[in-house]
Amino acid sequence: MSGPQELPVAVYDALAEGALGPEDLTARGLGSFLGKTTSVLYHHWGSVDGFLFAVSQVGFRRLGAELGRRLERGAGLDDIAAAFVTFGLDRPVVYALMFERRYDWDALRRGGVFDREVPGLDLWGRVVAFLAGAGAADPDGDARILHAGLHGLVSLALSGRANVGVLSRSDRALAISSARKLARRLLPHDSTKDPS
Repeated sequence: MSGPQELPVAVYDALAEGALGPEDLTARGLGSFLGKTTSVLYHHWGSVDGFLFAVSQVGFRRLGAELGRRLERGAGLDDIAAAFVTFGLDRPVVYALMFERRYDWDALRRGGVFDREVPGLDLWGRVVAFLAGAGAADPDGDARILHAGLHGLVSLALSGRANVGVLSRSDRALAISSARKLARRLLPHDSTKDPS
């Protein structure tokens, strides 16, 4: 690791690979993993919360890149939805930082976090623009419905509750196929016609 900007990437990678877990997301645990004193977190990110927000933005950048590659290949909204759910299921601790952690938003605003690039906001804008370009009547509202549904599916699958009533299929399989169905209902004309 050559500079402080690479520290959130290192933590993201360790979380995604399972080398770090939620119990390691303390100042002491992170400092130990990074081989740095805890003061580096406070000096560069203002707090542990600020550092973990930076880690979450690495996740948004990576998720955005993956979804972008799919769009460039002509994927429909159902493929994008399935990729989102797969990302969350494959990286549960990172996903929790991205979509579930209760950040101190006021402190992050005061620290100027939103004055710089925020990949999570960029990804949101890209989804809304995609929906608008695909003819959605209410792109922002539909993006919120899509996000709520996909997040719910990830949460249900991670807790072992996505396959209620259909125990012959895995939580993962049902979450991914349900993501595709939700996308098709939002944009039925945009489907890649995958029957799953």
